[in-house]
Amino acid sequence: MDIDDILKDFEESSRTAQTTTTTTTSRTSPSHTSNLYQELLTSMINERMSPELLPYQHSLMSSVLSAMSSQQQYLLESHEYGDLNAGNGAMVSSDFKLLLMIIETDLERLNFIVRMYIRARITKLNKFTIFYINESNQDSGEDEEEGLLSKQEKVYLLRYFLILSQLYNNCFLKKMPQELTFLDDTRGAESMVVAPDIDQPVFIRCVLERPIILDRDGNTEIDLELVKDGVYVVKYSLVKKYIEIGDIVMI
Repeated sequence: MDIDDILKDFEESSRTAQTTTTTTTSRTSPSHTSNLYQELLTSMINERMSPELLPYQHSLMSSVLSAMSSQQQYLLESHEYGDLNAGNGAMVSSDFKLLLMIIETDLERLNFIVRMYIRARITKLNKFTIFYINESNQDSGEDEEEGLLSKQEKVYLLRYFLILSQLYNNCFLKKMPQELTFLDDTRGAESMVVAPDIDQPVFIRCVLERPIILDRDGNTEIDLELVKDGVYVVKYSLVKKYIEIGDIVMI
């Protein structure tokens, strides 16, 4: 039994109880965050397993952070309520204490997944800094709610690149000829801009009800048919669009 089962059982028991405390508990149950948790978990795994940066989940992250803020506020008010009752000699029900423990656990797991998601993205930003600076410049005309990077990530990326450039310049670039000091130089056989390898093989699972046909070279012959709940190893470039729309998840 995981925390989602506990939340469900607790919510069902809350509906049948008749006390005032339990009625309050039913209204403030954190079970509504279970769907957010599953969506966030899927996004985090996709982000960690993909070789490139996936579009930032603006709407999902906004909902998750809002839910976490509401839970934190509820915990703060509930602890103040419990301290006030304890000071007046009143008893706090065991159901109320259990609810607070469940909310705290739910909040911690959301917080953990959010951190994992952000760290996975920052790792790629650090590794492919110049590449994603160029990508963000190309996306500058798009709606910020649909862009590849969040507003905070754009600020971080530019600051990180500035620090990196200053470090390189102080260590060795200032001693080199001017034509060899450009970090974004793409001339010649070797490009200075490191890009993600989108042909890297990845593990995926199909979640779409109908089969997905991957036609690698555009021929009429079927290369691979992906069926629901099937697990496959394929090139990331072949399934990128399906991952972004949610028909395929990475594992």
